Amino acid sequence: MNEGNALTEKKLEFTRKFLVGGNLGLLAWVFLAFVSVLFYNQIAGWLYLLLLAFLIYAVLRRIGCSSCYKCTTCTSGFGRLAGAFFGKASIKKESVGNRLGFIIFIYALLFPLPLATLALSLSNTFSYVKIIVLICLLTVAIYSFSSWSTVQQKR
Repeated sequence: MNEGNALTEKKLEFTRKFLVGGNLGLLAWVFLAFVSVLFYNQIAGWLYLLLLAFLIYAVLRRIGCSSCYKCTTCTSGFGRLAGAFFGKASIKKESVGNRLGFIIFIYALLFPLPLATLALSLSNTFSYVKIIVLICLLTVAIYSFSSWSTVQQKR
């Protein structure tokens, strides 16, 4: 892309409220996924947390933010993380870009895998804490997935 186009493109703007809220939401989702796996197996849970932290906050944040020319202010990739998982249609489309396959992989790590391990753990021993974690995990995932459905409707 030449520099003339970069100057005329509409730039992404992330409000402080969205930036903080979206990243806290993503952090909570990572924590819920970690706890879900931790209930099943403690060693696997800690390894899973390290894997998620690395893939989301090191790899995805870095590939999501290769330069600042698309954003009005530099958020070091954290704005695009929030946008990819909790953004409205225009923000989500620009935040995800050509990284859709990797985002889908992260979604699989954040929802179906923890859901399955939590279901296995619940089948072994019932606990109200596990039910609360399950409800919270479903709530965050449904909220995030609902933002994807608005992207599809607006295309």
